[in-house]
Formats: sequence, C-alpha cells, structure tokens
Amino acid sequence: MIQAMKNAVSVAVAMLAGAMLYSAPASAQATRTWVSGVGDDVNPCSRTAPCKTFGGALPKTAGGGEINCLDPGGFGAVTITKSISIICDNTEGGILVAATYAITVNGAGAVVQLSGLDLEGLGQTGIAGTNGINFVNGASLTVRNTKIRGFRNGYGINFSPTANAALVLDNVIISESGSASDPFTGGIQVSPAIGIAAQATLTNVQVINSLNAGLRIDTQSGTGATAAVTLKNVTLTNDGTGIMMRTGTGAPVSLMLTDSIVSGNSVTGILAKGEATARVGNTTITGNNAALSMGSGGAIYSYGDNRLDGNTTNSAFALPVIATH
Repeated sequence: MIQAMKNAVSVAVAMLAGAMLYSAPASAQATRTWVSGVGDDVNPCSRTAPCKTFGGALPKTAGGGEINCLDPGGFGAVTITKSISIICDNTEGGILVAATYAITVNGAGAVVQLSGLDLEGLGQTGIAGTNGINFVNGASLTVRNTKIRGFRNGYGINFSPTANAALVLDNVIISESGSASDPFTGGIQVSPAIGIAAQATLTNVQVINSLNAGLRIDTQSGTGATAAVTLKNVTLTNDGTGIMMRTGTGAPVSLMLTDSIVSGNSVTGILAKGEATARVGNTTITGNNAALSMGSGGAIYSYGDNRLDGNTTNSAFALPVIATH
C-alpha cells in the first residue's frame, strides 16, 4: 500500500512538472518577433502568427531581441524601455502620428537600433506630430535607412539624454520639421542634461526644409553638459540655420564637419556661440544668408580645403587655418 502511494505521488509530481514545462513557452518572451499589416496583437508575434503593432510586439520580445516587419504596414507609435532592435529594411515599416511622438526611447542602459522605418508627422494637416524620435534615456540609439518627415511641432529627432549616451545616424532623411511659433524646434537636436555627455555621429544624412535649425547642438541646460558631434557626407539645406551650436557656461560643444554641403539656409550656414568649436574640412558652404556666425567665444576653423562663396555674406572662418599634416 505504501509503495502504491509513493508511486502515485511520483506520477503526480511528474505530471505537474510536465504541465509546467508545457505552459512555459506561452509566457516566455521570444528573442525575435514579427509584425504584419494584417496581424493581431493578441497573437504571440511569431512568424506564422504576427502582431499588429510595435507596441504589441515589444512586451513579447526579450530585452536585446529584435522585432521584424513581415510585410508593409502602419505599426503605430511605440515607447521603448529596454534594449531592442526594430528592423524593417525589406518592406514598409510605417508610423504615422499627429500631436505626439512616433518613437520614444526611455530605458536606463537601453541599446536601441532602428532601421528601415518611415515616420510621418502629418506636418501639412495642422495637427502635426511633435518629435519623430524622442530620446530621453538609454545608452545608445542607432538609426539607419529611415525617413522622418512632417514633425512640425518638434524635431525629426530630439536626442536629449538624461544619462551619458551616443547617437548614430546613417542614411537618414529628415524633412519638414520645426515650428514657426517655437524656435526650439527643427530637424535634429542634440541637447544633453546637466552633467551629461552626449556623442553623435551622422553619416549620409540629409536635413531638408526644417524651420529654425537643421541641426541644433545645445548645452545651455547647464554646467557639465558636453556634446561631441561628427558629421560626414551630410547635407543641410533650406533650413533656418544649417548648424546651430549654443552652450552654457562650462558646457562645451565640439563639431567635426567633413565632406558635406551647407546651402540655401535662410539665416546662417553654421553658427557657433559660447564654448562651441567647429572644425570644417572639404565642405561646400554656399547660398546661405550668412555663411558663418561666431559670437561670445564661439569658433569655426577651416582645414583650408572648403568652398565658401555665393552667400549673401561670405563671413570668414576663424584663424588660423588648421594644418592637415
């Protein structure tokens, strides 16, 4: 009798363990999930049962995992709070919003990669989106192969980290951003909080038809904030000021600009004010109202191989010219 009872208990334990193992996959997060224009957020976001939105897929994707677009669709605004990649290079990964952000990144230590997206802020409707991408907190944000347009109530990308962070843009087009009623809007902003270091690397980037500033690098938030920005093969055209650098006391900004075009900007090509220093090489600065503007200690140096002409005011680089060897 005792042995029979032991056997029954063993069988029950085995059955319970089996049930627990069987139910585990239903609650587990996948390292790769999928969204589809005809998906449903009640699905597990698998290849054969995709979700409908990025917001629906995010909680079903493990930290450090990846969300892929299975076919074209509008996948909704999303707030990212952990490391994640959203990759839609081979189809239409769309987000369309009005009066809000398309993507928010706000997760301590988050490493976020976005590629193949199309963010539309409905800038011609009168209820335009605020920021295409709003970065608040995280370790890094990389954006590739992406179009961002129509965010007339904010920035195409607002990179304002509250902890040390890096921004990487590659093959990104930002257009029709910024508001005529708010000077603190435009194409891209790099503006770290007090005591925070921000780094940004922009390659193969176009910022077009943005009000106020195509690229604003701003450490006026206070002492200890720093921003180091590198631009290569970047076009800033038909903006207010192509590149605007403004600093707070003890909050330096440095810029390296090479192989680029700054043209057709209605106010200034490049502005450096405060503790801001720019170094420019092999770049064309033409068709702007003023080519360069330096105030209150700002400096814009040349490597001697730039083309600066055809501006209403062909203001000169700071001296001396930087030796290239």
